[in-house]
Amino acid sequence: LAVMPARRKRAQHAAMQDSVDVGDEVISAGGIHGTVRAIEDDRLRLEIAPEVVVTLDRRAVAAVAREVEIEAEAQEDPETPAEAG
Repeated sequence: LAVMPARRKRAQHAAMQDSVDVGDEVISAGGIHGTVRAIEDDRLRLEIAPEVVVTLDRRAVAAVAREVEIEAEAQEDPETPAEAG
């Protein structure tokens, strides 16, 4: 029973890595944040600072920054009462 959720999570993570596109802000498995400037087969050219571009294996992408932001917003309490003014 525990195998199916883990398999599903691995499949979702692989799909996220495959969907990375030029211009996406990503976070590597090592914690490096950067913007994808080019994609060459299974390698990404990642700009980590102005005019500093490194090559990263596509499988080293831990998260796409936009997905992290969406998850963070979803975790915020939507029922926070508005302040009376």
